[in-house]
Amino acid sequence: MSKKIAKITERLDAIKEDIELLAEEAQEYYDNRSERWQESDAASEWEDKISALEDAASSVQDAYDYLIDYAD
Repeated sequence: MSKKIAKITERLDAIKEDIELLAEEAQEYYDNRSERWQESDAASEWEDKISALEDAASSVQDAYDYLIDYAD
């Protein structure tokens, strides 16, 4: 079973990295917009999307940590 867990944790790690990259790209997009845009409703929605990506990455990390603890 530990080989299966190792494969799953590898995939989870890659998924977390992909999500974090998306969050960084979204943040960069947000940061490069004008101050006027950053005060708009569209920017608020964009901030929600960034936050959701960060939460997703955190959840994947939690799953990874759980499996690592389970494997020990």
